[in-house]
Parts: sequence; C-alpha cells; structure tokens
Amino acid sequence: MKKFVRTRGSRPQSPLSPPPLPLTPVPPLVAPAKTNGHANGVGARRGDQHSTLSRYWSGSEECGGGALWEDAEFPPARALGEQRRSVQWLRPHELCANPTFFGESLAGGEEEGGGEGSGDDAAALAGQYLDDVGADRWVVDAEGAGPLSCGALWRACAALRGTPRLLARVAAPHSFRRGYCGRFRFRFWVWGEWRAVAVDDRLPARGGRLLGSRPRAARDFTLPLLEKAYAKLHGSYSSARRAELATCLRDVTGGVVQSLMLRPRAAAAAAAAAAASALIAAAPRSTLLVATAATAAPRQGLAQQSGLIGGHPYCVCGLARVRAAEEAAGEAGEEAGMLLRLRAAAGGAWSGAWSAHSAERAALSAADRAQLVTDHDEFWMSFGDFCSWFSQLELVHVGPDDWLREPALRDRRPWRAVLARRRWRRGYNAGGPPSAPTAHTNPQFHVQVEGARACHVVVAVTQQYAPARARRLLAVGVAVYELPGRRPLAVTHHCRARERPRSRAQVATFFTLPAGRYAVVPHTQRAHAEAGFLLRVLTDEHAHVWELNRDNALLQDPWRALSPDLRRLADDMRAILKCDQMEPLDAVSLRTALRRVWRSVLPSRPSLELSRALVALRDARLSGLVAARELPALCALLASWTRALHSAGARAGAGCRAPRLDAYRLRELLAAAGVSASNKVVECLVLRFARGCSAGAGGWLPADAALVALARLHLAHERYRSLYTKMKSNPLSLEEMILMTIYS
Repeated sequence: MKKFVRTRGSRPQSPLSPPPLPLTPVPPLVAPAKTNGHANGVGARRGDQHSTLSRYWSGSEECGGGALWEDAEFPPARALGEQRRSVQWLRPHELCANPTFFGESLAGGEEEGGGEGSGDDAAALAGQYLDDVGADRWVVDAEGAGPLSCGALWRACAALRGTPRLLARVAAPHSFRRGYCGRFRFRFWVWGEWRAVAVDDRLPARGGRLLGSRPRAARDFTLPLLEKAYAKLHGSYSSARRAELATCLRDVTGGVVQSLMLRPRAAAAAAAAAAASALIAAAPRSTLLVATAATAAPRQGLAQQSGLIGGHPYCVCGLARVRAAEEAAGEAGEEAGMLLRLRAAAGGAWSGAWSAHSAERAALSAADRAQLVTDHDEFWMSFGDFCSWFSQLELVHVGPDDWLREPALRDRRPWRAVLARRRWRRGYNAGGPPSAPTAHTNPQFHVQVEGARACHVVVAVTQQYAPARARRLLAVGVAVYELPGRRPLAVTHHCRARERPRSRAQVATFFTLPAGRYAVVPHTQRAHAEAGFLLRVLTDEHAHVWELNRDNALLQDPWRALSPDLRRLADDMRAILKCDQMEPLDAVSLRTALRRVWRSVLPSRPSLELSRALVALRDARLSGLVAARELPALCALLASWTRALHSAGARAGAGCRAPRLDAYRLRELLAAAGVSASNKVVECLVLRFARGCSAGAGGWLPADAALVALARLHLAHERYRSLYTKMKSNPLSLEEMILMTIYS
C-alpha cells in the first residue's frame, strides 16, 4: 500500500493544566420574601417571564449596583420569533448548580483561562484542551435538540472542535465565577468583518429544561449562549434555525465555504469524480473538510449496520490509497482505491469496510495496517462508501491569517489571499451574465500564474447581506477566462471554470490553473442588478492578482489636436459670430451665442449647465466670464466631442429627437474623446449624469449631459495641473481649495 497524502499520527498529549487559580466564592441565592404573583419572578405577561436572579445577584461591578445585565436590544418577545407559547427565561445558575463556560474546566471546576478579556493568552490556553470532556461542550446529547435549537450551528461547532483557536475567536473564554455580570460577548463573520454580538445569559426554558441546544456536558452553557448570540445576529431563534451548515461554517470561521453534493439523483459518476478531485486537491491544504452523514441509508435495512448517525458532521482528516484495490479497479479514475480517514465530530463511528476490525483491514500486512493510524473517534472508509453514506461535503478554505492563528493547521499548506470590496451598479458595471451584450462591463480581475507548477485557485463572490433582514438575494456567479497574450478580455475567450449564478450569499469555485494569464469576472444573473460584493481569490502558489483599471489622463491636448477641418470650422465660427466685436461672455451670453450655430457643432441645443461648464473651463481667474476670442476654439472642441459621441454609439431614443448615449458605453465615449478614466471616476460620472437607471434598464446619458461630463473632466485635469504647480512653491489654502471645488 502506498500513501497518497501523509496522514497525521496521534496527537500529542495536552500539557499539564496550570495550577488552579483562587476562585471567588459564589454567594448563595436568597429567595425574595415577596413576589408579584409570578412563580418565576417579575413578568408582565404570559410568555415573557423574567428571572429573579437579576435582582438579587451580587456579582461584578460592571453591571452597576449588583444587578445582572439585561439585553434591551434583544428582548424575549423579539427573540422568540414564531414561538409564542409560554417560555421561561432563566439564567444558568437557575438551571444548574455550577455552570461553566468555554475557558473553564468541565471536570473539576477549576479555571482554565484568564476569563473574559484575556485576549490571545486566553485563546492560546483554551487551545490546549482537546480532550473528550472539553469536546462535549460543542456536542448535543441524544435528546439535545429543543424546539429552538439551531442544528446547523452546533454541527458547525462540533466539526471545528479540532481547531479550538478558531472557536475561541467566536466564543472568547468567560467565567461564571470571576467578573461575572450576566453579559457574554461573541463574534461572527459578516461580509468580511468580525461583528461583535453581546447577549445576556437569560435562556429560553420550559419546565426547567432548555428549549435550545442542550450540550452533552450538561453543566456547560457555551453552546446555548452562542446559539442565543447567533439568534440575535439573525433576528430571532426562528430565523437562526433556518441557517444551513455552510452558512454557519462561514459565520464562525470567516473562510470560503464550498458545498458539494455527494448523492445527486443524476450524474452520480460526474459528481463522484468532482468530489474526488476536490478532496485530493484540498486535503493537503488549509481547508477543513466537513461531511454530513445521509439521513437515509443507500439500501434498505443498512442504517443500523453502518454505525453512522444521519445528519451528524464528520471531518475528513486524511487520504490514503490501497495499491491492491487500485490495481483491481483498473482505470476507474482518481477515486480508485482511495481511502478516507474521518473523525466523528459528534459521535457515531463507521463499522463497515475498512473500519478497525473489518476483514479488509485484517487482510493487509502488519506494516500496511500500521500505516492506517487513527486517533480516538476516527476511522477509515473507502471513497465509494463515502459517496454512498454521506450526502454533502463542505470545503472550508481557511485564509493565511487563520492558518497562523491555529496550530492544528500548520502541517498543511497555507492559502494566499487577495480580497476586494466592489459593487455592481446600473449603467456602469452591472453587465449581467456572459451572454448579455453588456457583459464586458462587469468588474474584471486578472490573475497571472507563473512557474512550472500548476496553481490551485479558489474564487468566491459574497454579495452584501444583512443576517437580520429578510432580503431576497440576487443570483450571482463567477467566470474565469483564459486570456491569450495580453489582449483585453472578450467573452469569446475560452472559459476555464464557471460557477453558475445561484441565489446564495456566497458562491465559490475551486479549480487548477497552469501557468498563464486569466480574467476573473464576477457577475449577476440579470443585467442591471445592483448589489455590493466581496471577491476573494485564494491561491496555493505565488500569483499576481490585480483589478483591470485605467489611469486618469488626457491622451491628447484638446486644443492642439484639432484636425484641419475643425480648424477651418473655428475660422468659420469666428466670422459668423463676429468674435472681434464681442465683449467677454458670461454663461447666459455664451448659451445665446452657441444657439446661433448649434447645428454645426452640437447634437442638440446647448443648456445653461453646459455653458457654465465651458465658461469655467476657460476662466482661470474666476471672473465668471470667458473671452470672446475663446469662442471659435470652444466651438471646434464641441464639434470634436460631438463626433466622439456619435462614434461611441449615441442614438436618438424613442420619442426623443436628441441623441443619447447608453450609460454602459461612457468609457467608449471617453476613449474617442482622448480621455482615460479610472473605474471610480467612470462610476462617479454615471452617478452624476446618467438618467433612467431603473431596475430594468441600465440608463443613458443625454447628449448635453455627456458633453458636460467631458468638460468637467478636462476642467479637473486643468485644476490638478495648477494645483500641482502651486504646491511646488506655496501650500494651498483652504479658501483656494474650496473655490477650485465649487467653481467647476
């Protein structure tokens, strides 16, 4: 038997616990002498009962006056959501004589960590405890799923118990004996940021029994309080219960989560091959592999024989390949003879083929059997059985910062990460799917892969979302194109990979790229759909990733680059308008003069806004006037811009004689006029001058507005040059900056 991916041996034993710290004695609970008629304390109405403990606890001074903290932002009525039956809200001391939290020992009661606020030291100390007792705080008991339980959350935490520092970031160590005030703080990943969520420790119960998740360690309240914080993040317990496992893994790790179905009804062979390729590529890298056991057996009557528990998470810890099985399978694909080592994160070990006492293991030589090492709760199974008994596989690609944080991931290759926050905006870059005519306007990010080794790449697009708001998500996707040479992107280029649009907060794709240059294009399923998105690109080899952008520059001097026919036009305008006899013109007088010759130089009648922009363009002294001798050159410049407008595709709209330009073609207008603008500048121009940007259309620019935009751009370049010249000698005053900003 040959090893395919080197498996890890047994974990080293945890170091000895530090000496127990002196404990602050817990004062006894004294029942109140009188009540107001409620058996559980003060309650204004049924179903909103409160605890008496908050009034008689003498704890931390943080709460003020000895009263325990109560979260006014997440009252019981809001927390229940759809649950409207009578619920008691009890604190852990009312449910258990000696409650504990992450950072406190479950075995004896001595403290493990420094309590809340100890930072990385507490997280590092909590990371030393990987024994079975500490794992029970993340796993529910046999009957531990209450009506308010979020099954996906506890399954995600159980799958992550092998990476305790990642869990410690979400649930920082607290203590019920030192500095306790009834307030617990958690953190969840929300669209690229770790959001802090604070909740009180009043938990929903009925008959003295929790209605949420009940951990296997009955005295530990880490999971119930984490569940309440997650419910607050999503708005209520009912909303949190609808979260999927992939969503919970994303929220508690911040990683890129990719879901693969293992038991589809159609194309089972293709799905198995895709899963095998993903496992082979992801296993040696900092990617957590979490599989969900199927709730139904592949064949009738086999459910009791497997030993697996349907719906529970199992972590893939390593791969191996059996030579004999590989040779027998012939050319069956990458999955031939492949074995997987899995850890039962929440119990239920495999008892089928290749398990500890199976005939397949017994048939191997002693040396080969020694290679199939396992720790507690771990087992081996074949890839075929894995696809039959498991329904879904989650790939959690962990970034480089978390790879440094978590020692359990150090024996794997880290990912390199690049991220960008952008937005699809109508009329600018909401181009839609690759088949749409405006697809070329979508945001484009280039990836340059160098070297002889192929590069594994993960691309994820996370659209902006609010967990507590029930907003319909857009269907978003991402396409990766291979670029021949250094030419710009065209949708006809070969597509290396594509994640088709789905109505999810995050879509991700995992593939391999040889050396070359590629374009990553995130897009929506429908054109003109607006949303913010976060793009993350992970690579295991050094690669250059950058956004396709342009510099802000004037490619040609508009006053010196006039063609001979435009110079003749300027001479004609001087004769027609009799410029030698005219006084300096203000904006109104300039508009009057241009209306006399607009058919020769403009696509439509000039507006007052265009006249003001032209005056400011040639008014360096801020006098509000333009010299009459400038009028012929202005007419020639307007004629040049009019030609650029028509070459960019300006057409007369329905029921409108004046031409207008599609907002998505503004960059073509700028290029035809000899102007280069960055993505942000083009976006601002669309926001300022485009009209009709509704949900079903990308908008357009009236001809007059397009000319104003060109005048403003040229004016901005003129002002920047004057600013640069002035800054060399004297600093710019605030008054001068205000004048340059307003008079433009």
